[in-house]
Amino acid sequence: MLERTAAQSAALAEELRNVVRQAEKLLIALGEDREEALVELRQHVTVAVAEAKKRLADFEEQARRFKDTAGAAMDVYVRENPWTAVGIGAAFGLLLGAWLASEGGSE
Repeated sequence: MLERTAAQSAALAEELRNVVRQAEKLLIALGEDREEALVELRQHVTVAVAEAKKRLADFEEQARRFKDTAGAAMDVYVRENPWTAVGIGAAFGLLLGAWLASEGGSE
């Protein structure tokens, strides 16, 4: 699941880079002030923005589903293994406390 989320993040980033490239072309065309170039670029930018919005919505939905799934899985694990969860939490607390104590002493 993480690989799929990473792949979707990369695809979203690429789509957003594409939108930026189209916007840069639009700025150049505005400097040239050619009507046909503006119409073509407007079409490209509109398509790129629409696709970026769709991909962003898809990514947000996947992130929401992942969060819900991970939360439900953790809930089930804690209910089935309460003492293991307490032990993990205690160990994490000890490590965090030790780290904070060492950081506070070095100042």
